[in-house]
Amino acid sequence: MNKKLKFAAFIAVLVLAGVIFRSTPLAQAVSKDSILAFFQTIRHEWWGPVVFILIYGIGCVIALPGSLLTLTGGAVFGMFWGTIYNVLAANFGASLAFFTARYLGRDFIQGLLKNGKLADFDKGIQSSGFKTIFRLRLIPVVPFNGLNFGAGLSSVKYRDYLLGSFLGMLPGTFIYTYFADALLQGVQGANQKAFLNLLIASLLLVLISFLPAIYKRIQGARYGKV
Repeated sequence: MNKKLKFAAFIAVLVLAGVIFRSTPLAQAVSKDSILAFFQTIRHEWWGPVVFILIYGIGCVIALPGSLLTLTGGAVFGMFWGTIYNVLAANFGASLAFFTARYLGRDFIQGLLKNGKLADFDKGIQSSGFKTIFRLRLIPVVPFNGLNFGAGLSSVKYRDYLLGSFLGMLPGTFIYTYFADALLQGVQGANQKAFLNLLIASLLLVLISFLPAIYKRIQGARYGKV
């Protein structure tokens, strides 16, 4: 397929998904309450986690919010299993989105990057892919799906992307899962333990915003920089 046609198909998929899931009756099916209610009904089935991981993965390709799905995993499956399923699902979804962008859009983008800062960045990320992806995954405000697609369009190696994503997403995934589990406990029974867990989870959510700065400081100290 012509690289321009592939890129046009890539953009069309994103636009169409946005229109369908935000401007049609299907928008109700992907609302927070609907998603939570659905997974609550299948949580005790042996295949429930499999369905969750598959839907999470497909959701990443059609640009559903990763944070919504992660919070759902914590609320439905609890802190321990929720973290495990969320890590598996998030990395599965991140890989699906990466390969979608890599197959449909990389050739077109590469043809545009001849000279300039973007071309230099694209060339440099081949050797610093792990470090770049890891740092970006630690920053909560970096859009999950945006990074998935952006990495696929860049020259970053998949193994660097996968390892950087896996390690970089671990802290945030655990904290969001813990927060959702603690919040649900507080809703179901307003006891002292539930309130304490919710308070701890809230503090951890604040702490995660400092992780990139902490990582940068550690790296600076390692290489003798202030």
